[in-house]
Amino acid sequence: MRVYWLQGGRRRGWSLAIILGTWLGLVPGTGLLAQRAVAANADSSGKGPLVGFRYENEQLQPAKYSLVIHKSGAGEYHSEPAATPPPDTASYHPMANALDRSVQISKPVLEQIFLTAREQKFFAIPCEDTKDKVAFQGTKQLSYQGPDGVGSCSYNWSKLLAIQKLTAIFESIAFTLEEGRRLEVEQKHDRLAVDAELGVLVDAVKDGRAIELQNIQETLQAIIGDEAIMERARARAQKLLEGATGERASWP
Repeated sequence: MRVYWLQGGRRRGWSLAIILGTWLGLVPGTGLLAQRAVAANADSSGKGPLVGFRYENEQLQPAKYSLVIHKSGAGEYHSEPAATPPPDTASYHPMANALDRSVQISKPVLEQIFLTAREQKFFAIPCEDTKDKVAFQGTKQLSYQGPDGVGSCSYNWSKLLAIQKLTAIFESIAFTLEEGRRLEVEQKHDRLAVDAELGVLVDAVKDGRAIELQNIQETLQAIIGDEAIMERARARAQKLLEGATGERASWP
């Protein structure tokens, strides 16, 4: 039985979001001077400014995850499981563990992330829609650290279109990374499940819910080269890999 996250009243496979964390000084009581010091350190590290995004909902799996993206395109992803793992992780213990991955974001997506940060005053704005009643979708936070500004905002749902689009970008990246982890586990423990899982990923790519597949390129290559996996699944992995490497992929 697959546990799905629901958002906006329709099935999305699962929904995702993020924050930089306490080490970035973006928690209550940290103070602006400490934030500026972190920003200066981030810039002097050679990676420059960074944008972070966090999602948290203890009713979902994973219950927490965060992405930190540097101006260079390099980034870090971290997710943590819910206190009570969903039924489908019983046989796959790695799915109930924390996940840490390095990521590399493509230039078009990277430019959109930092352009939105600048246009939205480095998120030093009220993101939450306080007028409309919207069902709880998870606590989200966008953050920016850099020599040109510091800011963060938290929200369940934002009526700002730019914030909605940026949230969708981060959710889609996280979806890809978690699907990559699931594929790795299934290839090791349950090869018959790989084909169906790749079908989920293919649909998500078509719908724009999974992006930046270059970050699971090695996983797809491993599936393609695994002769113990059914041919249809390997063909699906090949088409996904073609999309990840910029080649033309024709979907059935």
